[in-house]
Amino acid sequence: MSNPRAVALIAVLLAVATVSGCGSDSRSKVTEGQNVEVKMFDASFEYSEIRVPVGGSVTWVGASRLPHNATAADGSWSTETVFGSLEQYDGDRASLVFDRAGTYVFFCTLHGNAQGAGMSGTLVVGGG
Repeated sequence: MSNPRAVALIAVLLAVATVSGCGSDSRSKVTEGQNVEVKMFDASFEYSEIRVPVGGSVTWVGASRLPHNATAADGSWSTETVFGSLEQYDGDRASLVFDRAGTYVFFCTLHGNAQGAGMSGTLVVGGG
């Protein structure tokens, strides 16, 4: 015979885990503007898609107890070039200006990969 309270508690915990999953709500967030700020949380970027015009900038901000970075999958840019390290922590900022139109998959080299899995997103410069 199972304990009804234990079953109810497990059901609530599973529901909470499903709703608050590992950055799952960030996967549908899009932002755009001339100068965009993107927070890097424990397991996700604040936005899954970022849109800036040619000449626009993105400031990557550490918002986690874990280190993070942002790197283009094609190797064309990385926060390391302006920050001086691949490890940005809570409050650390790295701003990049994008002068070339294109669509770039980006990822955190510590928590994602160049194929777009894990902590990753898409940057569209100049309307794509």
